[in-house]
Amino acid sequence: MLQPAFDYDRRRLPVVEPVRPPRVQEIDRTVDLREMLRILRRRRWIIAGVVAAVFGAALVFVLTSTTLYTASATILIDPHRSQTANTSDQAPAPSNFGTDDAMIESQVLLIKSVAVLQRVVDNLKLTEDSEFAPRAGLLDPIRGLFRPSRPVSGRSPKDIAKANTVEALQQRLKVTREGTTFVIDIDVSAENPEKAAQIANAVAESYFYEQVQSRYNTNKIAASWLNRQLDELKARVLTSDKAVAEFRSGNDLVMTQGQTVNDQQLSDLNNKMIEAHVQTAEARAKFEQVEAIAKNHSDPGTLDQALASDVIKQLRTQYADVAKNLADASSKYGPQHPLVLNARAQLRETQRLIDQEVTRVLENTREAYRVAQSREQALKNSLGQLQSTSNTTSQAQVRLRELQREADANRTLYESFLARYKQTTAQESLELPDSRVVAHADIPIRPSFPKTGMILALALLVGTGLGVIVAFVIDFLDRRVKSLRQAEEVTGLPALAAIPLVGTRELAARANRGRQALDEYDPKTSAMLPALMQPPLMRYAIDEPTSLFAEAVRAVRLSIQRTARGGGGNVVMVSSSVDGEGKTTLATNLALSLSAVGMRTIIVDGDLRNPELSRSLCPKAKVGLIEAATRQVPLEQAVLFDRPTGLALLPVPRRNSGFINEFVFSDAMRNLLSHLRGQFDFVVVDSPPLVPLVDARALAEQADRILLAIRWDATPQEVVTQALDTLAPVHERVVGTVLTRVDLRRLRFYDYYRSSSYMEPYSYLGQPRVEATP
Repeated sequence: MLQPAFDYDRRRLPVVEPVRPPRVQEIDRTVDLREMLRILRRRRWIIAGVVAAVFGAALVFVLTSTTLYTASATILIDPHRSQTANTSDQAPAPSNFGTDDAMIESQVLLIKSVAVLQRVVDNLKLTEDSEFAPRAGLLDPIRGLFRPSRPVSGRSPKDIAKANTVEALQQRLKVTREGTTFVIDIDVSAENPEKAAQIANAVAESYFYEQVQSRYNTNKIAASWLNRQLDELKARVLTSDKAVAEFRSGNDLVMTQGQTVNDQQLSDLNNKMIEAHVQTAEARAKFEQVEAIAKNHSDPGTLDQALASDVIKQLRTQYADVAKNLADASSKYGPQHPLVLNARAQLRETQRLIDQEVTRVLENTREAYRVAQSREQALKNSLGQLQSTSNTTSQAQVRLRELQREADANRTLYESFLARYKQTTAQESLELPDSRVVAHADIPIRPSFPKTGMILALALLVGTGLGVIVAFVIDFLDRRVKSLRQAEEVTGLPALAAIPLVGTRELAARANRGRQALDEYDPKTSAMLPALMQPPLMRYAIDEPTSLFAEAVRAVRLSIQRTARGGGGNVVMVSSSVDGEGKTTLATNLALSLSAVGMRTIIVDGDLRNPELSRSLCPKAKVGLIEAATRQVPLEQAVLFDRPTGLALLPVPRRNSGFINEFVFSDAMRNLLSHLRGQFDFVVVDSPPLVPLVDARALAEQADRILLAIRWDATPQEVVTQALDTLAPVHERVVGTVLTRVDLRRLRFYDYYRSSSYMEPYSYLGQPRVEATP
């Protein structure tokens, strides 16, 4: 069979509150890779349709588009090129623009400007070319509604025609910069290849002319402005120089080398004062050193003057020799020996001579110290006199320096403007553009538009992508129940089976056999229609026991039997959310299947307002459910039997009575079901739909087990949830759901493992294959 039975424990348990099924919006609709592939497979025709539509539109566009040829001219932005024309010794005039990206992009916009293109239009007389004349478009009438009826400006028709031509040329012109380089490509498209090359070269020449003209106008304006500034600056220089000269003469400020004489003397005397102070300090240090040696009779060898004196050097040498001889004699002859005494006398004489020489050095250093002090004092006196004189002229010098700075600034500014004026005047005679042609536009040999291959390939790619998006959107917005797994997620209940859709060809063949048996049927003999005259689907599980249809019914039967063995009762109500979901077919085949395995089974037509079961199996019945429940007739008289299977049927004859609207709520209906519960193993009730009618809710409270039929690919999830909400008080009695009218071949695109893909070897076991209608 298609769906294995679920072994759920359905014993009655005490329930405090009814358990409500999960809402549709609470379901986590995660999509994995396999689910995405299934979506693409089941929506493949939508994808194919979108691809065909996009590809067809692209093909029509390619066939109807005007063929265009594109010619390309390449120019190089070279700011240093214009400096080659500079022949003067002055610094070259700066370029009109720098080399940063913003200025390069500005040149790109300049090439596409109206000023450049107007010159091209005039030179090539493009206003007379029909290709660049304004053409009526499909949207022009709509655009005309938003345009003023009369021109806003007072431009002539000729100017308007030229403006339209320039606008058309801008649409055919493409100017691009190659990466971050200084190379710019000028691409022009036209219907004629020669014309495209001619226009591209003309645009480049017009751009060069615009550059030269712009630089010429700039230099001319700059020269005129500089000339006026020079006259003013010249007068200011003369005035400032005259003021400096008059102030210096009036304050006796004689200047040499940029300074007054008094300032120069003060500076020189200050330097000499510093040198004299240093010399005095050195002389004092030498004097104090010599004086200390003289007082302490220390060794004069530590003095620089002593070391520099040849006399002291000889005396110290002599002193050393005598001291050595004295030591030798004392150790050899004793302290009283004449030689020792003589050596001591020589030693004292040598020391006396050394002291005399040191005294002479002391006097020399003392005299040098006095001379240095005198010189320093003299310089201090002279410096004080100059400082007093400088203080009297300091205010005048401050004013003089201020006037001198002003004169120097005016002179510097005048010289700068004069040099710039000469340079600008020299550049007026010769100007070169800051760009040059790298490659002139050649005549193209193949069209550039439309690119048929690329457009069609792009159409396939876009169509496929758009088709996939549309497929996913449609599948996401499709809220109909399409698989057993989805039914379980929506309801929170087991999905017991999927009843396959039987092909219309086989149903038609069975209907033809019923027409042949019509001649032999006598309604007076039996109110129950013969098996051949009954609708084919009502007995399909019995007539085709090896079919997938019968296998699915057996799966439902097994689930019902398991719940019954658990003590759950034997009244089974089969219902659906709305009408037309196949609940009657499911109920009939389930009852026949139960009866076929030896169960005493009765099927009750509980849909009093629309007794489809009674119309299909016993349309001529005179008495039935209502009559038996109200004891108008005995139950045995109201019940009909199917002879081949022994199935009992309690029909509802068609009648127009308001009593049937309230009958299911009566005690008579409750008592009847209680009586049938004791007489039969299973009581199958074909109830009305849950959403539109309240009758099914009343029957649900009297039933022991409930089956919910859901029409595959038809019933929205919200409707199923609403139906389960109506069963909230008896939710624990709902056994599960059954999908009806399932196209098993399409089901594999939603639930591969529960489709017919794994059932092919066991589908019909020699029976004719049933084709499911798409």
